[in-house]
Amino acid sequence: MARDRNESSAPTCVEHSVDERIVLLTLVAGTFIAPLDSSIVNIALPAIAADFGARIAAAGWVVTAYVLTTASLVLTMGRLSDILGLRRIYVTGFLVFGAGSAACALAPAIGWLIAARVFQAVGAAAMFAAGPALVTRTFAPRRRGWALGWISLSVSAGLTLGPAVGGLLVGSFGWQSVFLINIPLALTMALLARRLLPEDCTQSEPFDLAGAVLAAVTLTSLLLALSEVDRSGLTSPNVLGALGVAIAAGFAFVSVERAQAHPMLDLSIFAERGLSAGVIAAACSYASLFAVTFTMPFYLLRVRGIDAQLAGLILTATPISMAIFSPLAGRLSDRWGSRALSTSGLAWLALSLAGATQLRVDTPPVFVALTLFSVGTGISIFQAPNTAAILRAVPPGRAGVGSALVGQARNLGMAIGIGVTAAIVSVNLRGEDIMAISGALTREQAELFVAAMRPALLTGSAFALVGAVSSWARGRDAFEDEPVDAGARPRVDSPGEKTGR
Repeated sequence: MARDRNESSAPTCVEHSVDERIVLLTLVAGTFIAPLDSSIVNIALPAIAADFGARIAAAGWVVTAYVLTTASLVLTMGRLSDILGLRRIYVTGFLVFGAGSAACALAPAIGWLIAARVFQAVGAAAMFAAGPALVTRTFAPRRRGWALGWISLSVSAGLTLGPAVGGLLVGSFGWQSVFLINIPLALTMALLARRLLPEDCTQSEPFDLAGAVLAAVTLTSLLLALSEVDRSGLTSPNVLGALGVAIAAGFAFVSVERAQAHPMLDLSIFAERGLSAGVIAAACSYASLFAVTFTMPFYLLRVRGIDAQLAGLILTATPISMAIFSPLAGRLSDRWGSRALSTSGLAWLALSLAGATQLRVDTPPVFVALTLFSVGTGISIFQAPNTAAILRAVPPGRAGVGSALVGQARNLGMAIGIGVTAAIVSVNLRGEDIMAISGALTREQAELFVAAMRPALLTGSAFALVGAVSSWARGRDAFEDEPVDAGARPRVDSPGEKTGR
């Protein structure tokens, strides 16, 4: 059904050739900006709170508002990019992101800053949705994994450099500089993308506004509920109310999409096993990863008493590993297919998290770093091959939606990982709010946190194993049975042509 719908409204494209290396360089530079901004702003929160005289909880909404807006709009932006054109949405995303960054730097109060971050997140959602889809448009199936591996490296580099760059900027020029630096970067990338990326394919289909609104309400409510579990508990009115709204809006969304002739999300695409299994595996991988991301900073800073500089250096072991192995995994997936690599990556991640349960109060820092490096290795072996498999399974004319589903799986997995991990740690702390203690922990308190951390890490390992099973269930990639032509150089052509091959 999904393919019939898409073939009946094939995109209007102009056949052309581009230099895929130039396209990849543009996309890699573009995908570096948003992760860099996310990690930079986290570092600036204490300075923002002090400057505005706001509580740190209020300043936290500078990050929360950005995350919720991005997550709720990625799917909408993916569909808009299919209708209006990938390049147009990608370039517009940079322009909105840059304008939002300027508004953030000029904000006179914390409320204005939060509102500006919402506007900035609209641009980020457009960038996230269109970026991977442009890889599908530009690269032949046998080279998409390689390209996506470099994009994964770019994301890792942004996350790794963010804290160091943010600390330097805040210390030297004030918190406004972490937003001001985005303006020339965003404008430069908008110009380069406009000049260098392939011409747009467009569709004459109407935009499903009702579906977009319901999707945004569903996702925002669900993410709010998951984020509130840590603070209020699973049975609190805030959590249950948000979950109720998410469930009601979700049912309404499914009903509306089934009735639409041109839905925002054609639900029948999930009948493609390679896509549905890949999305489930992606969500599980991020839920697993964030079991570590949530617990390790507190473990290093408070339980171990390691200074912030050394703790930051240890935590970079994960993104460094991802930067090393992501391009290699992507290249190998182009030759061997995604199934074996993505499954083995999640199996490795599961073993790494199981090994992390052996961390103790006095484990040498070098072994902690090696554990985090191993976690990064597993996620990097999985990530690029799985994303490539999802994008290969997307019907023609739905590359933007497919790219958005990858981003949505990431957002949902992160929220589930943080919510579940926080709940498990809280329950196993037996009512003692150790994470809120500002002074030094006693030996007994440190041992209690480590004991509470272990079942959370084991749960993360279980998430990875579920993802591995889902990844294996996808079956073989369609191109795995084709001969490898190492000398072939793909050209960019229209999805309408590809459907006829």
